[in-house]
Amino acid sequence: MSTSHEDLRRHPGHLIRRAQQVHTWLWNTEVSPEVTSPQFAVLYALRAEKNLDQKTLGERVSLDRSTTAEVVARLTARGLVVRFRDGRDARRNRLRLTAAGFRTTERLTARAVRMNRMLVSVLSDGEQAELLRMLNLVVDADERLRNQRSSLPSPLREGQGRGQYSEAG
Repeated sequence: MSTSHEDLRRHPGHLIRRAQQVHTWLWNTEVSPEVTSPQFAVLYALRAEKNLDQKTLGERVSLDRSTTAEVVARLTARGLVVRFRDGRDARRNRLRLTAAGFRTTERLTARAVRMNRMLVSVLSDGEQAELLRMLNLVVDADERLRNQRSSLPSPLREGQGRGQYSEAG
């Protein structure tokens, strides 16, 4: 008979949660205890695409609407992001990095690259590529899973998210 620990090691969800715990620990020790991984994703996306609206930004980094708003509010309060009205649509806010936000993103990018190397360092190069391929398959299946869920009776859907990352940090 297997132990509960051995049994849990056959459950993908448990292992993904444990891998996320490892990632969070490495992030806090190697990258930044002040800027969370979701916050960094927002900064990184704004570095790549200037003047994004908040909805598009959330889609780019796979954060739900309320988490995106919370992350943006925190980054704005810290002076890393600035919010401004869209010149063509006054109802829409656009976002961009401040100079401090750009410097922070540049500083943390190198650390994040190093941390990601550490995260998968127990794997060979081929295994690392295979891990990324398989994780992308799971992530890309999100739309299919959402569509399947939308066909379920509503009590099974109530209170459920849309499959997007919702850890504001």
